[in-house]
Amino acid sequence: MQPSPSSPPSIAPERRVTERLSDQHDAQDQHDQPRRLGPTPGIHATGLSAPEAVALPDLAPLDLSWLDPGADGRWMESPDEATRALGRILDGHGTGGAIVTGELGDRRETIESALSGVSPDRAVFRLHGSPFAAATPYGALAILLSGLNEAPPAQIHGMVRALADYLGSPGEQPAIVIVSQADQIDPDTITVLAQLSQINRITLVVHCDRPTEVPVDLAALRRLGTLTGITVWPLTPTASHGLLEEVLGGTVSRFASTVLWQHSSGSVHRLRQLARDCVVSGKLRRIDSSWVLAPGPLPRSTSGGASTAVLRDLPVRQRALLEMLAICGPMRVGDLIHTGFAAELDELDDDRVLEIRNGHSGRLALVTSVQAAEILAAIEPDRHRELASTLEALDPGYLSVLRAAQDLVAIGDAEGAISLFSEVGRASGGRPRASLTTGRVHLAWAESRARAVVGDLDGADAAIRSCPEQSAVLSVQAAALAVARGDLREALACLDVVPAEHRPELLDAGGVFFTSEAIHFRARSIRAEALAMADDQTGALDILTSLDRELTGFRTLGIINDVLSPYERAVIAESMLTVLLSCGQSQRCRELAEAVLAGRHGNPHAVLFADLVIAALDAMTGYRDRAEQRASRAAAQLEVAGQPHDFQLALAIQAFCATDRNDPSGADPSRLLDARVEGHPRAAAAPSLGRLGWLAELFLCWSTGEIHSTRARTARVLALADRAAGEGLYAVEFFAVASAFQWGETWLAPRLAETAAGTQTLTSLPNLLMSRSVLENDPDLLYRSLEQLAAAGYAGHLGRISSPLLKDVPHAQLRRLAETAAASGRRGGAETEDLEGEPEWMAELTRREKEISRLVVAGKSNAMIARISGISIRTVEGHLYQIYAKLQLKGRAELTRLAAAHSPQRTAS
Repeated sequence: MQPSPSSPPSIAPERRVTERLSDQHDAQDQHDQPRRLGPTPGIHATGLSAPEAVALPDLAPLDLSWLDPGADGRWMESPDEATRALGRILDGHGTGGAIVTGELGDRRETIESALSGVSPDRAVFRLHGSPFAAATPYGALAILLSGLNEAPPAQIHGMVRALADYLGSPGEQPAIVIVSQADQIDPDTITVLAQLSQINRITLVVHCDRPTEVPVDLAALRRLGTLTGITVWPLTPTASHGLLEEVLGGTVSRFASTVLWQHSSGSVHRLRQLARDCVVSGKLRRIDSSWVLAPGPLPRSTSGGASTAVLRDLPVRQRALLEMLAICGPMRVGDLIHTGFAAELDELDDDRVLEIRNGHSGRLALVTSVQAAEILAAIEPDRHRELASTLEALDPGYLSVLRAAQDLVAIGDAEGAISLFSEVGRASGGRPRASLTTGRVHLAWAESRARAVVGDLDGADAAIRSCPEQSAVLSVQAAALAVARGDLREALACLDVVPAEHRPELLDAGGVFFTSEAIHFRARSIRAEALAMADDQTGALDILTSLDRELTGFRTLGIINDVLSPYERAVIAESMLTVLLSCGQSQRCRELAEAVLAGRHGNPHAVLFADLVIAALDAMTGYRDRAEQRASRAAAQLEVAGQPHDFQLALAIQAFCATDRNDPSGADPSRLLDARVEGHPRAAAAPSLGRLGWLAELFLCWSTGEIHSTRARTARVLALADRAAGEGLYAVEFFAVASAFQWGETWLAPRLAETAAGTQTLTSLPNLLMSRSVLENDPDLLYRSLEQLAAAGYAGHLGRISSPLLKDVPHAQLRRLAETAAASGRRGGAETEDLEGEPEWMAELTRREKEISRLVVAGKSNAMIARISGISIRTVEGHLYQIYAKLQLKGRAELTRLAAAHSPQRTAS
């Protein structure tokens, strides 16, 4: 392309594939419509001097609270959080006792762990409630009364005086009394224990399922502050991941930890037991140095889950209600009340055994998939046959299949879900019922999603086409498949048939699988993906920010779960990650990916996707060691279960990072490339450029130059750019041309100017300035462009001093650029990870302790650490106490000096 001073033509609009195929425009959806843009203001196609262009600003931070990251006051950031709180009370640093609530296994672990830190000389008594203790005055005190030389007076004050003398003298450490099932102990005994606690003769620890089981005397002491309430909350996903790594003694894939967290409901006791059961059954297996989750069902828990125990002890009608919900899925509350289950609904809802949720068809009663599995496992065969005839009319046949298939996909067994669908006929003889029509749509949708997970995009399309009914649900799913293939025109055509206010058909038993709002959000997120990969990144980011704003609004109103399930919100986040990557918004992309990792949504596929995105960002921004570790963990999981196209990206990142001359792992990049080129068993046979496929190709292009020659790299990059341009993926074309230019192919300046002018990514303007610096031979423009790229977080080119592009840049300027890039990395959160260059002194710290120690070294106060980490200041102080104890330090100053002495070196790309 030769520069021409006259008649500058418009760049890119004639190439756009994002024009709507229909002339209908909905006013409410105008901000979602692709727009035909002219040249970027201030930019001319010639690459010659133009009016000064304004740098595109970085995207404002997103709220992301709709992903439910952090503790939120009802989750624990550490499995030792409750233990430390109880330990302080037992050591005499708190009140006279505690009321511990939570799951039985978690309570027991907490109490036993706290007791392990108590002096062995201290007396510990355990009192248990029972029907006998409830009916017999002072029956629960028998173990204490047996130690007296003579029978105490029957009056309460005489009993208190006698036991006070027996248990110890003033000034001594009080005895510890552990009370269980306090609601089955007679009132006089409770009064005696309360009085002994108030005069500091005993440290009273009462544990029960919920605060409502605490007798009134003890509840009054809690209100007065004499007893402290300690709730053993479930763990957050991040804390569960750290606990699993401690239990299994090695790194654990995020996919595996998310599945186990979901199916243990965050319970520390059940999580430990489930992990051990999975290892024994082979569901968890070790590949290289990482534990990954293999396909197949989860083992039946041997820990006696809460639902099974509750089912065994429940009255007949409550048990029947839970059995119906487990077999039939969500049911309308109105129908259950009409059937006579009103009292049972209230009691089970109060006990948190079932959940009542608002839906479009009314209020719905449901149990979680974990509860349903445990309830079904507890149903005896005779009872199951008895229920079969009663429940046949309630389940049209596809609901059970749909729920079972979705549960299989969620635990990494998509192949099992596909085989389940193959046994289900979508046509019914005779005159089909309305529910069967709805069932065919839902089964086609679910089968398509399952096949997409294993990379069978053709099979996923076939599942949609096999359904004779037309549905917005299927149109949106078809658009998602088209984006995954890189066919943007087809994706937009599918989305154009989805009306803005379409209300899809609902499931007969409640319609909780998706709502009209869920379909609307999904359609907009897919449209944003298509626009971002083409040449309307501004429009894509507008959609993204509106999605974040609306989802945040629903969460503020408290109806987010009624609008969109946590699992589906994570699916939306996947699309948003693709948009941010395509727009070059590395900092916002990293923030979103970290929110997905920390979110309480239970979607393991989204977590694995986010982990891979962070690995790609680390590789692109110069943190090769950290990127290689993340990619290797992701590849180990994807090798046994996951998306083949994502597996290709993991291999490509490994190959790119292994080409580093200082790579200590000794990995053979040629072997990794050969595995990709010749076809790994889990790699896709025909790689597409959709979603993350283009990024895998780009990493492999970069690796080619290190392994073979720069000429081979350039040829491969240009082939990628030409292919992307032919498919309308103009953002991909821009990134490919820009990378070749930055590697030293300065003869591509005219094409870089054209592609940069036709896109609106965060790096489009810096690359346009860079191309102009070559065309105009202007060193100042070159430095400005490099400075903007470094500020945006893209510092991978700074270490390539041999590039002809940088040969004339003074070393002082290169140092300043490197400092700018490093500062950008810290702003983006890259320095808070604990993967690269981890010093030896961190080996004994947990994941949370490593994060807090880094923030302390960075000069953050306890209050700032609490805000950043989403935990309380008290929890931060507890972590710091553990850090100082493990490292044998006296405070912040010594920790800072220790970190400075072992400061890890950053590897530039």
